[in-house]
Amino acid sequence: MGEITPLDPKIIAILKGLDRKKVPKPFEREIFILDTYIAGTHYYNAKRMADKLEKGNHLLFIREADNPYDHKAIAISDLDKNKLGYLPRRKNEVISRLMDGGKAVYAVIENIDWKNEVLEISIKVYIREY
Repeated sequence: MGEITPLDPKIIAILKGLDRKKVPKPFEREIFILDTYIAGTHYYNAKRMADKLEKGNHLLFIREADNPYDHKAIAISDLDKNKLGYLPRRKNEVISRLMDGGKAVYAVIENIDWKNEVLEISIKVYIREY
């Protein structure tokens, strides 16, 4: 109990050889995860909120583990917590696990477009340690 695992000498050699100015520090910046879109915008507030949404806006991810249709569901809302839709089901497995592990995951609006009276919102997903 309480034993310290010795460091591998090869790892120490690699660390000594690194240029410290080029190595990102923990918490230094967000990490881009994926490009996707908001699913189900026609069911939620997205259409009503369209004039307030802009490229570059940050969006919140809200984990819905008790969602009866998808236990990995992640709702997406604006900063005022108006639900806009969901992260697509085929994209939510890893993100839901990160969120369940306490990681801060969020999105930034990349593009907003109307297609056949449906608001399409493209987003970039990021993770950041605070």
